[in-house]
Amino acid sequence: MAQRRTPPKKVVYLWGAGATHGEAQHLGASTSLLMRDTDEFGEGITTRILRRTGKKAESSYGSGLGVDIEKLISLLAASGDDDHSRLAETIRRNYFLELKASLAKAKVINDPRLAIDLLLLHNDVQFRTETETLSGIITTNHDGLLQIASQRVFGALNPGFEFESTSFTQTYAGTPPILQMHGSFTWHFDLPIRIERLSQQSRYAGTVWIPPTILKESKNYPFNKLSGFAYELLARQCDVLRIVGAALTQNDWNILSLIFNAQRHREATKGQAFLIELIIPQRAGESIKRECAYLKNLISIGYVTEGRFADYKDEQFPIPPESDMANPFFYWLKEKTEFHRRNGELGNLRTAPTVTAKRVALP
Repeated sequence: MAQRRTPPKKVVYLWGAGATHGEAQHLGASTSLLMRDTDEFGEGITTRILRRTGKKAESSYGSGLGVDIEKLISLLAASGDDDHSRLAETIRRNYFLELKASLAKAKVINDPRLAIDLLLLHNDVQFRTETETLSGIITTNHDGLLQIASQRVFGALNPGFEFESTSFTQTYAGTPPILQMHGSFTWHFDLPIRIERLSQQSRYAGTVWIPPTILKESKNYPFNKLSGFAYELLARQCDVLRIVGAALTQNDWNILSLIFNAQRHREATKGQAFLIELIIPQRAGESIKRECAYLKNLISIGYVTEGRFADYKDEQFPIPPESDMANPFFYWLKEKTEFHRRNGELGNLRTAPTVTAKRVALP
């Protein structure tokens, strides 16, 4: 009797700001795309937003070292004071302008290399039919880089709803959904919504997005549709959720709730909650495991088995900034691709493009 073949794992990704920072780090950019200031990467986006907003905001609310920009905007907007409300709107606008400028300066605005390489891996015919099937990507980012990667690899974009565009081709057949839960800098009000590529000329007016805030409401279209789509994706089409560059803070309460409820649904219907792999720095992953104990089956990067990741568990020795391991997204993708190549699980994709051209880390 022929042995029954195990079906490929169904994989969903949750993509956060750290993934975009990993893209910049991979290119050796000198611009940090992290929100907070850090010793490793210097001045963060929050500091630059406050500087754009003016000396009064900078002196009143500090820098990116201790300020949570989403909390600040929420407090100002809810204060009931007209001046504070106007300041909140100014900060939102400057958030848009600073992110757009930073992405252009980091040179990832047109070539998100790691996202493209990841989709190339999942588009390999042998890999997707025998090893892993990409069910879709959920992202909290506004930047639209995954849209570019999808168009480049699949020749189309599936954002979870109908749209018009001169930059992207719309199709649902065979194109994994890219669900931007909080909208995008590249979405514009129209019927249907108009989607274009992010560029230096992109304008703030008419943007379809949920700006930085604590409570991210998804009652209106298209956000209500995306929320339901994401839940179905996790509850029905997910064996492994890979979290790339997302911190899962209290500001991500809607995402935490989504994962929690989908895991419980999966547990009730399939008998086991899906696995969650944390493709972020080891210490941050261990912190999430402690603080999000209500989520099940969490694995930090040092315990991932499809590649050589055990060195991440050794916190006695800091990772040198010039090491590939200093960029967890890049290192994970390189190791994973090589792991499946050695196991004969790749067809045409023998070596990932990321392996052929090593990039330097940020200074």
